[in-house]
Amino acid sequence: MTPSRCFLGIDVGTTATKAVVLTETGEPVRRVRVAHDAGPPLPPGRVDPVSWWNSVQKACLDLDAGKLNLSGIGLSVHSPVAVPMGTSGEHLTAGYRYEVPTLADTVSGLRPLLTQEEIRRSGNTVSPSTFIAAAYLLMLEQEPEVAGELNVLGSVGTYIGHRLTGQCAIDPTQASYFGPFDTTGDWTWQEDLVQRLGIPPQILPPLLPSSDVLAPLTDEAAHALGLRPGTPVVTGAGDTACAAFAADIGESGTRLITLGTTHVVTDHSSRPAREQLHLQRAYVHRGQWLRHGASNGGLALSVAARALGYGSSGRAVSAMVDRAMGADAETIYRAPFFIPHVRPERAPFWMEEPRSGFLELTADADETSMAWAAVEGVLFVDRMISESYPQEPPRELMLAGDVSGNGHFMQLAADMFGTPFIVNTESHLPALGAAMLAAEGIDYPVGLQHYTRHIAPRQRLGELIESRWGKFCQVHGGYAPNAMKPFTT
Repeated sequence: MTPSRCFLGIDVGTTATKAVVLTETGEPVRRVRVAHDAGPPLPPGRVDPVSWWNSVQKACLDLDAGKLNLSGIGLSVHSPVAVPMGTSGEHLTAGYRYEVPTLADTVSGLRPLLTQEEIRRSGNTVSPSTFIAAAYLLMLEQEPEVAGELNVLGSVGTYIGHRLTGQCAIDPTQASYFGPFDTTGDWTWQEDLVQRLGIPPQILPPLLPSSDVLAPLTDEAAHALGLRPGTPVVTGAGDTACAAFAADIGESGTRLITLGTTHVVTDHSSRPAREQLHLQRAYVHRGQWLRHGASNGGLALSVAARALGYGSSGRAVSAMVDRAMGADAETIYRAPFFIPHVRPERAPFWMEEPRSGFLELTADADETSMAWAAVEGVLFVDRMISESYPQEPPRELMLAGDVSGNGHFMQLAADMFGTPFIVNTESHLPALGAAMLAAEGIDYPVGLQHYTRHIAPRQRLGELIESRWGKFCQVHGGYAPNAMKPFTT
């Protein structure tokens, strides 16, 4: 009897790799998480691609999937990152994230060179986080010898895909943040624009759909990962696109809020948006688009927990959330307000500098009110993002991420939004989306078995929280007056 098919999803995140095995019946059966190696310190905004590959290797070995009937491998990756690659697919230097300080100046110099039509086709405001191909021009200035050896300016998916298969490609969800890509039209490179900006067209990776088979797993990669050589590997997609695919938000009309180091609010549409307030990308299927709004929410919670004395261990944020959950109305009333922008923010806030701190702090504040303020500030910013989208037609809200704790954060989220949530308890949603792409790539589509529950806001706190929401928006507007104003294009 032939064993049932399985599919491997690998999610290369900002700080860790998650991997999962999905059965042909849509049941996740194995999950692992491996943090990236710390490695030697790098300049701000730079990242070591080898740390991704090392964690991918360990994650696959920990899964022990070599004896399974593995029929396909899919990739989910964080973006935007530009990875300079040589002729053998090796990285030539550290990758460029959008936070590289001087990249903002490089991108600013490009804006006057683009026509309004080219900007419209890109689908985004011109910014470091939506024009990562500008890293090539920065490389010409700062590392000309590397630029001279450059063969491909890839994404995280390009680099990991090459390590797995020996082939280079990029899918439309990742290409959407490279800049000179026709996101709102035919999903191709804008070659005239590429040449005018001084970027050699040949260094941009070939475009392949997210679920197309890139190539079989090589013998070398199979040995390193403990997997069977020849297993089909699909191109893969951006992590939030994979999460949206797994959550099926296109069919269900749901708005997805994913929790991690970054909190991302994702909206789906069958036509591209024109307003350029959000990060827009092509979806994993033609004729569909996603818009994302993001904040450094998870990072802000960690920073607040450390500042408030909860430490920096894995339990620090949970302890702070537990304390916040115990706040009564009087404690909430006297709590300060926490502005959580601990790093520059992308869409929809478009903040080039951090703006964070506890405001309206008085002598009446105690540990519980401070914990409340920290959690409230992060969730109110998530609510600001959600409400920055069109509210018609109304959307159900799904909260997803690693929510395997006691449910306190989920309850507080419902409280702060003032609306019920669908809670998806799956901690590896992007990896599962990648596994589903792998199944689709061999014409064996698999639907994920979802385990969800509903959480409603606590009515007894509703009026008080709505009052604080209004005051928070005022305080936020005064402290970060340029938020939600896209860069001039």
